[in-house]
Amino acid sequence: MIHKSALVVMTCLSGACALVHPVKVTPPAAPRAFISDLEAAQSGAPGALHERSEASPVGVESDPAGSAGGTWGKAPRGVDTPSGSPGSAERATQNAVWWSAFADPALDSAIQEALRNNYFIRDVRTLIYENMLDPATPQGWWWPLQIGVPATTAANIQHIVIGSPPAPGAAAYQLKYNAANLDITASYQLDLWGNLDARRRVADDLVEQQRESTEIASQNLAEQVAQLWFDILVERALKDLNEGEVKYNQELFDLIKARFDQHLVTRLVVLQQEQQLLNIQSQVPLIAARIALLNSQLTALLGRLPTPHDGLVPVERRLPDLPPAPGLGAPGDLGETTPEMRFARLRVTEIENRKNQNLSSWLPTIELVGSAGVVSFGSSETFRESFAGVRLTWPFFDGGRRITEAKQLELTLKRRKWQYELALKTAIGRVQDALLQENSQAESLRSLHAQVELGRRLLEEARRLFEQGQSDYLPVLTALANLAALEREGLRAQRLLLSYRVQLYRALGGIWSYDVTKLPD
Repeated sequence: MIHKSALVVMTCLSGACALVHPVKVTPPAAPRAFISDLEAAQSGAPGALHERSEASPVGVESDPAGSAGGTWGKAPRGVDTPSGSPGSAERATQNAVWWSAFADPALDSAIQEALRNNYFIRDVRTLIYENMLDPATPQGWWWPLQIGVPATTAANIQHIVIGSPPAPGAAAYQLKYNAANLDITASYQLDLWGNLDARRRVADDLVEQQRESTEIASQNLAEQVAQLWFDILVERALKDLNEGEVKYNQELFDLIKARFDQHLVTRLVVLQQEQQLLNIQSQVPLIAARIALLNSQLTALLGRLPTPHDGLVPVERRLPDLPPAPGLGAPGDLGETTPEMRFARLRVTEIENRKNQNLSSWLPTIELVGSAGVVSFGSSETFRESFAGVRLTWPFFDGGRRITEAKQLELTLKRRKWQYELALKTAIGRVQDALLQENSQAESLRSLHAQVELGRRLLEEARRLFEQGQSDYLPVLTALANLAALEREGLRAQRLLLSYRVQLYRALGGIWSYDVTKLPD
């Protein structure tokens, strides 16, 4: 009978081994070809294949009407809404967000998509719940309960043979029988000194630290998407400005060529203007390449396949004006509004709980134990056995491990309190730096606007005198170059002002990022 039981156990174990199978990892899907040519990519040529499910082509490939701060002018154009724009899926945030100050639904959709689908955010967000499932963490009242076959009295099946050799006057003796035993033991640790509670609090602190790390990454991601969004807008504005300059300089070249044919100007003037025109035209493909690169970076942040198609930011968008200044609050508020401060505070709390865990380890561990089992000899003799009681474990000497750990925790606590203070000072410094840069940049931008207006009047006057024959071409050429530089500088200054405002929003933090940690993956 016992031999049959052993055979059944071996059969079950062999069946379980059949569940083990070779591991095979399937690679993710990839497009059939790289996008290497911008014009082919925009037209969907075979040499620029891409995943249609990841990004859609833009509609019309001409630039927006007019340019931000431009002198050269552009005719309006028709605009198709790109199907590759961010979708209207479930929002990642429910609380108020700082980018709503720009009143751009497309920007909001892009950031929401990034917070949902960015692979790094999904990774660190899932790690929160992975840490929650740490099996070493005491979870609930049932966690200290252990039920199973103990290692001290393991279940076993034996075939025993007892015998003695023959002796004078006695025959050989041999006794054979089968023996088996099975015990089930249950134990429950009583948390009288709070050791299990301290371990649980340490684990909870680690989980919340991971949550704050996810919030830091989410707020950084929102800032990155907004900065790339405005980078695309300023590059588009520079492209409009450049194309307007090409048109204006082409008209001026035609005028100078006509005057040359009438022997009113020298050939040197014609060559100077032609050089100016070629220099401006050479900037067009470089700006287009920068726009493509920025779009590739932006689509990657959104969790899509990187693509240079300029279809994510709506074509009618312009660089926005600076929104009203946000409320700063008091410096002490940063302790609650910035995830860096919350993270630093949790690191201090973790060490305090580790100290409590160390103190409770000096006291005995008390467990309620019970056991029940059977012992069988042969096929008919079976005995039941059971016991219940209290088990006390109290290590008096451990080689100084707990004393060393206590000293180490004191030093760690001191360091983390310093880090907490540093986090506050860093947060205050970031807000103050962003404010200072924004105010200085706003003052510089006002000066640049005045310079641009003066440069336009100067170009008009230089051209009028040249056309009337009262001046040579050099003042016109100088005024053209100065105005082009000023207008480019004005666009970049406006972009830099927006960058400082975004940095200010990031420095102030917010509680909206907590919603991102709750998204299911």
